[in-house]
Amino acid sequence: MEELPAHERVMSILVKQIFSRQLKPGDKLPPERQLAKDFQVDRASLRIALKHMEMMNVLTIRHGDGIYVRDYMKGASIDFLRILFLQTETPDGEWLADPYILDEIWEFWVFFLPEMLKLAAKRFTPRDIKTMLDIFDEELANLHDRNHLIALELKSQETIAEIGRNIVVILITHTCRPLRQKMIEIFFSSLDEERIKNHIEIKKELMRSYMTLDAKDSLAVIEQYREILNNNRVSLRKLLFNDSDKEAKV
Repeated sequence: MEELPAHERVMSILVKQIFSRQLKPGDKLPPERQLAKDFQVDRASLRIALKHMEMMNVLTIRHGDGIYVRDYMKGASIDFLRILFLQTETPDGEWLADPYILDEIWEFWVFFLPEMLKLAAKRFTPRDIKTMLDIFDEELANLHDRNHLIALELKSQETIAEIGRNIVVILITHTCRPLRQKMIEIFFSSLDEERIKNHIEIKKELMRSYMTLDAKDSLAVIEQYREILNNNRVSLRKLLFNDSDKEAKV
């Protein structure tokens, strides 16, 4: 995989240290000269990284004083999570964040994806529905290829956002792509091929229903899909926290 630019590599390391509380709110970072040496980057790349993290409300840079860690829970932007998941070269099975944050991401998606669908449902055309069904058919034809399935699931989500034509939704969807990819990877890893096939068939059935339902009934279908996502979250929580318990006992 292509190596990250120097400033993104610095940001990724610092974000992981802050998220894991190796660096705590109020901690003062070493001087720039030492940081550049520790991260093996030039001062210009380091300063770009630090400035980005200041804009993310993760660091405070006090000129003439030093660089301090802020409490990300009290002000960090969603870019903090995007950077947390940025390095995807981690071997399969090693997750970049603890199961609690992954569960919270799924909880957010259970809320957000149906709302995206509601917005798109107001604008669905027969051609849009065919586009979605074509994606699902391609998924069914590639059940044996998990990487392709992940790419297609991402594509279907982004297509829904584009159909909704809301710039805020589209930008949020772009921003959280690394998070969504990790979530989808975990989701597919929890299912065998038959269950993945059933999940795709359900999506196809729901999409076809838009051709014949009025607005009220289509909203009811979306809420049914939300319930499916909730059930998936329950299954994923068992996977996440059972594995977490096993690691804790080792």
